[in-house]
Amino acid sequence: MTPEHWLAVLSRIAPGEPVNLDADDASPTPSGQGIAGWQAGGPPPSPRLWDRAETGASYIGIRVDAALADASRAALRLASAALERGVTPIILTALDASGFERFGFRVERFVPGPGADRAAWEAEMTAFWSLVLVIDASDVAALG
Repeated sequence: MTPEHWLAVLSRIAPGEPVNLDADDASPTPSGQGIAGWQAGGPPPSPRLWDRAETGASYIGIRVDAALADASRAALRLASAALERGVTPIILTALDASGFERFGFRVERFVPGPGADRAAWEAEMTAFWSLVLVIDASDVAALG
């Protein structure tokens, strides 16, 4: 997806106040504070996340198992990462409405049925999109 796409997504998100992405104390990490924590000896960023030789893009899966209280905050965080870092989020959900559709995110929907296996479906989506990691939407929402 192009930067223009993500700018359009960002223009559709209207939270009460903007998220300060540059604040060092906004989201503590297990190894310290953001990139400063990594430089201080924390674990390095995932090489798979930044290895984009084939397509020029990295994809991450965002698992949405329950509707978020404020999907716009998580959408703002994800769209900003997509624009700034070239990491495209793919929403993985079994919900009829995840809350991300209205902003223009790619949503892959698991349809439960006889013999349906959520873990197998998620593994298939991971292989199809070459997802470098899958995280829970509640973790994304907690970042900001």
